[in-house]
Amino acid sequence: MKIVEVNPEDRELIEKIYQNEIDSFGVMGGADMWMIMSFIRYGKLYVLLDNKGKLLSVAQYQAILGKNAVFLYGFSTPELQRGKGYGKRLLELSHEALRKNDIEKIYLTVDPKNLPAISMYEKAGYKIEELQKDEYGKGIDRYLMVKIF
Repeated sequence: MKIVEVNPEDRELIEKIYQNEIDSFGVMGGADMWMIMSFIRYGKLYVLLDNKGKLLSVAQYQAILGKNAVFLYGFSTPELQRGKGYGKRLLELSHEALRKNDIEKIYLTVDPKNLPAISMYEKAGYKIEELQKDEYGKGIDRYLMVKIF
C-alpha cells in the first residue's frame, strides 16, 4: 500500500476518484469533477492505493484561510474495500503529510448516525466539538469534529 498526493496530471486516477464519489455518495452527494480538481490544486487530495494501483481510500482536504488548519471535506472507501482498515491507514498517513505542511488542526463534519465513521475519527484523535443542527438543510444534522496536533 502507498499514499499518493494526487496531481492534476493523474487523469486516470482522478477518474477513479470521481467514480468512487458517485458510487459512495450518489450524483448529488459526492464531489464532482470541478470540486475534485479544486481539492487537488488548492487543497490536498490523498489516496491510498494497493501495489497494483487499485483505489483503496480517498481523503479530500480544503485549506482554511488565515489558519494552519484544514477541513476534511470528503473521506471515502469503495464499498468492497470497507472494513479492512484502509480508511484508518489513509487517515494516519494523510495526517503525517499534513503535519509536514505545518497543519495544526483538522475539522470535519459527520452524520451523527454514522457510528463507524465517528468511532474511526475518535480513535484517530478527533473530538466532537458541537452538534450543527440542520447544517445541510432541515433535519440534516452534523457533528463538527476537531483534531489538534
